[in-house]
Amino acid sequence: MLTVNSRGKCLALALSAATLLYGCGGGEEVVVDSPPLVDYSKRKALVIGVDGVQYEKLQEAIAAGQAPNLARFQLAKTYGGGIVGSVTEQATSSGASWTTVLTGAWVNRHKVASNDDKLRSQADSVFKLIKDADPKRRSASIVSWNTINNNFARDINLRYISHAEKCSEDDQCVADKTSGLLRFGNFDFVFAHFDDVDNVGHAVGFTPAYQAAIQETDTRIGQLLVALERRRQEHPDEDWLIMVTPDHGRSLPGGFGHGGQTLSEKTTFIAINKEANAQLSSPFKDPADMAFDGLYGNATQADIVPTVLAHLGVKPDAASYRIDGVPLLGQPSVRQLSAKADSEARSITLQWRISGQPSGKPLTIYRGGKQIAQLDDAATFYLDQDLEIRDGIAELNYSVVLGQVPAGYLARINVDKSVQGNP
Repeated sequence: MLTVNSRGKCLALALSAATLLYGCGGGEEVVVDSPPLVDYSKRKALVIGVDGVQYEKLQEAIAAGQAPNLARFQLAKTYGGGIVGSVTEQATSSGASWTTVLTGAWVNRHKVASNDDKLRSQADSVFKLIKDADPKRRSASIVSWNTINNNFARDINLRYISHAEKCSEDDQCVADKTSGLLRFGNFDFVFAHFDDVDNVGHAVGFTPAYQAAIQETDTRIGQLLVALERRRQEHPDEDWLIMVTPDHGRSLPGGFGHGGQTLSEKTTFIAINKEANAQLSSPFKDPADMAFDGLYGNATQADIVPTVLAHLGVKPDAASYRIDGVPLLGQPSVRQLSAKADSEARSITLQWRISGQPSGKPLTIYRGGKQIAQLDDAATFYLDQDLEIRDGIAELNYSVVLGQVPAGYLARINVDKSVQGNP
């Protein structure tokens, strides 16, 4: 549509992503590509943690009609515990895993290697990244296992987390307080953590009581969904992303424990209420590391934070990107980014995969915040050589950016020949 102001100037009102404009005096057709504006202030996100829920046992519960609320989501297998033998390897324990879920980083960045509630995450959390992008945005963290909020005590003290609650192993407390915040509060991101399934698993393993605990947790998730539905009646313009994930699987055969690097303990899942991209929906059948029956071809628990940020329109600096995960919404970045160090040659080789066929999109590589290479999406590796680093162990942060979407990797190289380091 065209209007003419009092001085006879042409004013164009964009009606769609591609609007046809006609000059005032001519008749020449001009196509203007203008992407639709997104009001990210109306975007909200809820991440629900279901501690110790085994992927296969959840599938059984869904098939038996015991988890009708989770059955409404797109559900896909993922993995935790990092990649064995690499710098990302971490215990499939709750402390390390929940810290990865809330930072998008593995233990080599966040440093929470155990369930010690005195440890503090050293990686930027989703709470901090949201607050840094817009100080007006507010986040909440309501947890049944208090250690989670203890690990993020700095975020609470610095007000990155506007509202924090410790429910001390009372899952109904989590459900009640979270549903109240969702219904009546003004929060942009909410994390809610349930712990009963894990506690029952430790006590009695894979028994009918374990399946009953999954059913009870699903009912509490339903309470949160009802609160959001009622909120939508008063705020129909809000767009809520909802994701559900555990921290780890369980050891076989009994399902009592976790913490090790077995297929069952490493297998996790993500349930999401949006249409996910290939990172979640199309796992690679032939990952570079075929251990654990090809589990590494799937998405990871580190992908949750970049997915939340993508939905909220938060874009951390790509050059110094320090998140290991890949967004599950929109265009994914490179996938399965890894690094292999050669201490003798003082070089690091980055490797990655992309979704689909190459199309000539630019692919930019940064090290330590500085651009070191400009390639395109046909490339699958890059050799960073002649590194000027001192003898000893050095950590180098890489960011690989495809289509303006970054992926990060913190590589480690040991150039002291007397010590053998991990890649």
